[in-house]
Amino acid sequence: MTVIYNPFDPSFVENPYPTLKALRDEAPAYQIMEADGVWLLTRYEDVSAILHDRARFSVEHKNLKVGPELEDVPYQSIPVILFRDPPDHTRWRRLLSRALTPAHIEAFRPRLTELVDERLDLFAEKGEVDFVEEYSVPLPFQVISDLLGTPTADREQLFAWTADIVNITEPVASPEASAAIHRSSDEMRVYLKDLCEHKRVHPADDIVSRLVAGNDGGMTEEELINHLLLLQVSAPDPTANLLAYGVLALARNPDQAALLRDDPGLDNDAVEETLRYEAPLQITGRYPTEDVDFHGQRIDAGTAIVMSIASANHDEARWGPTADDFDLRRDRLQDHLSFARGIHTCFGSALARLQGEVTFGRLVRRFPDLSLTAQPQWNSLLNRRGPTRVPISVR
Repeated sequence: MTVIYNPFDPSFVENPYPTLKALRDEAPAYQIMEADGVWLLTRYEDVSAILHDRARFSVEHKNLKVGPELEDVPYQSIPVILFRDPPDHTRWRRLLSRALTPAHIEAFRPRLTELVDERLDLFAEKGEVDFVEEYSVPLPFQVISDLLGTPTADREQLFAWTADIVNITEPVASPEASAAIHRSSDEMRVYLKDLCEHKRVHPADDIVSRLVAGNDGGMTEEELINHLLLLQVSAPDPTANLLAYGVLALARNPDQAALLRDDPGLDNDAVEETLRYEAPLQITGRYPTEDVDFHGQRIDAGTAIVMSIASANHDEARWGPTADDFDLRRDRLQDHLSFARGIHTCFGSALARLQGEVTFGRLVRRFPDLSLTAQPQWNSLLNRRGPTRVPISVR
């Protein structure tokens, strides 16, 4: 085997797809850590099968077999819907689903359109902007903060806490990052507890008020606070990646931007193809509840399996010879795995989709000469790989 998987290599960060293709071809079940038995799966068929197979693959890390360097992954002890199977998952999702329904999300569309147009007005004034700084980071944070009902005066502090806590989604955290996660999590929990008490007395039409009023025993007070923290922290970052990836792809593919500009019927397709083309979260994990075999490799029960969503979404066996192309007219666009599958399908997927739908179409129709002014810059994160700077011109 000639392929070497190093997700921290700058060339991989900028373009992981040649390496991921080599893994699919040569080592579709690849042992990342030989001593600790962590496995990486890269083919669409394998990833899709695991995501649908709740009986044999769990999100919980009971009996997890890892070495000491992975034993203190911060998120593993937090009781929230992302990291629990039924029955906890079922009762938590029932309450969350009542607090943020498709009707609530659609009702937010006019407000979202106002927010988008305000930022595009600034683009028109400046001519050249960093899309990440001016749009893809602040907009999703403002959206989830509005929906939760957090006071505007508190949002600077909430943003600072969120910037620390979001690192919880990375598989490995440095001691410094872990300390910041725990410190900011503790402080945000105190804040959210006070906010819930305020909303009990002064309810409004927002998620916090609905969760507080509608909690019929589905969550303890601690679980409620943890899930509010989860919503505030986990919703903005993947959406920021979705928006940045989409604008980057449209700027690099002017023929596709022209298609979208001329056909509003492609607004939803632009979101789905962006999700396939660049997964906002690159990997996800499961733990087999029994010994399993993939491509002749035995994986023991309890061993960590890392699945590359980014690779699965570019698998030629599923998407054909144009898998690496950005194509708004691709068939079966929603077959991508970026929001997972089964009971653990991303709870906020509809909200992320709405932000992409309103953003991409309005941007290319208002600014037909959208272009990059320099190459993007990238972070070096495993799960949240994405651009940290996307300089564009709208002149």
